[in-house]
Amino acid sequence: MFTKNYLQEKMKTGRPVLGTWNTIDSFLVTEILARTGLDFLIIDMEHGPFRLGDTHLYVDKCEAYGCSPLVRLPTNSDWMILQALDQGAHGVVVPHVDSREDAERVAHSVKYHPRGARGYTPFTKAGGFTNHGSQGYSESANNLSVAAVIIESERGIKNLDDILSVDGIDIVYFGAYDLSQSLGIIGDVKHESMRKLITDAVGRVRKAGKYAGGYVPQSPEEIDWLLKIGMQFVTYQVDSSALYEPIARAVNWLSERHITE
Repeated sequence: MFTKNYLQEKMKTGRPVLGTWNTIDSFLVTEILARTGLDFLIIDMEHGPFRLGDTHLYVDKCEAYGCSPLVRLPTNSDWMILQALDQGAHGVVVPHVDSREDAERVAHSVKYHPRGARGYTPFTKAGGFTNHGSQGYSESANNLSVAAVIIESERGIKNLDDILSVDGIDIVYFGAYDLSQSLGIIGDVKHESMRKLITDAVGRVRKAGKYAGGYVPQSPEEIDWLLKIGMQFVTYQVDSSALYEPIARAVNWLSERHITE
């Protein structure tokens, strides 16, 4: 039964939280990442080949190590949000939120009545599989479930203040790669105009009392820069890159050394 959200407890302290993108569909990879001590993992069902019906298995791997599992869904869908949360996810991450209406749809799908319209049943992993002793479950779930939205377009930036005004949105994440495409500088996520845009936006998120995230830092120095501009929801690395890069460096190093000998 979903009774404790590790990520939310840490966010209540106001300190930064650290997680990573889990894109490799492997229970062992998820367990390895959770065991490191990360505050959260984002099970990426938008870009990773995960199956929604397996969500509960990834939840188990995370919870075994006190790591909160969040699920990034491929679209702003009420039934997908329902499935992820019923299977025990501590929260959802919803992409392509461009307006107040988009954000309201997310919050409405995450929360039970009277704060939303999430379909109710206690006969789930999150509900403890039974209706015995389920009194108060909906209120508890409303208080514990985390909602994150991803802004990744110029329209979303223009509507940021409206999005921030929606009750029930806890985290606003800026998708730098899609934003760069929207701005006509595709892939150049460190472009000065991009940095200025996101720095300003992060300040507005913080002022609204919500957590801000964005980029994919790949070094402590990059994490430090994000902290300095006010980001508190830090997504360090992507599992595929963390696996690939150090091995590729060793392969290249040995290849170059062999050529010079």
